Amino acid sequence: MKKKVLVLLVVAVLAVAPAMAADYRGSAEDGSVGVGINLGTNTGLGLKFGMGKFDIFADVGLDAWHIGSDGVGLGGDVGVSYEVYDIDLGGKHHMPITVGLMVPMGFFFGNNFSMNLGVVIQAGLEYQFPEVPILLYLRLGGGIDMKIVGDWTLGGLFAGSIGALWMF
Repeated sequence: MKKKVLVLLVVAVLAVAPAMAADYRGSAEDGSVGVGINLGTNTGLGLKFGMGKFDIFADVGLDAWHIGSDGVGLGGDVGVSYEVYDIDLGGKHHMPITVGLMVPMGFFFGNNFSMNLGVVIQAGLEYQFPEVPILLYLRLGGGIDMKIVGDWTLGGLFAGSIGALWMF
């Protein structure tokens, strides 16, 4: 049963990602890469790949849900974002509003090892400074979470993050 649900989630993500990427100009320049800090449900390294038609992002760090627990939690997110509206602030200043799909993973190392996998629909707000290659972002979303190693559970999930990336 667990394997079937996991396979269905992977197929759903692969089926939705190309459809979300159609006719998308991207909030980051085509071919750009961003590296920086991500603060949120997992706190650590943030990455972004500007692909022109869509943007791909990834975050790796400490899992905030397990801070203070008996052990340590590590988290990682992978997702795609789609710009639905661009707020023009005048001049070269703009603030893209994005929606996307994110797959968060969590690993907890304590008395018992556990692993979580989820699917989150997220919305975001971005701002890139025109004269400095720094991109700021905010992402919030909700979805479902499965504990796939340990006692199997299915439940709701909230994910949020803010961050700053140096764009190359």
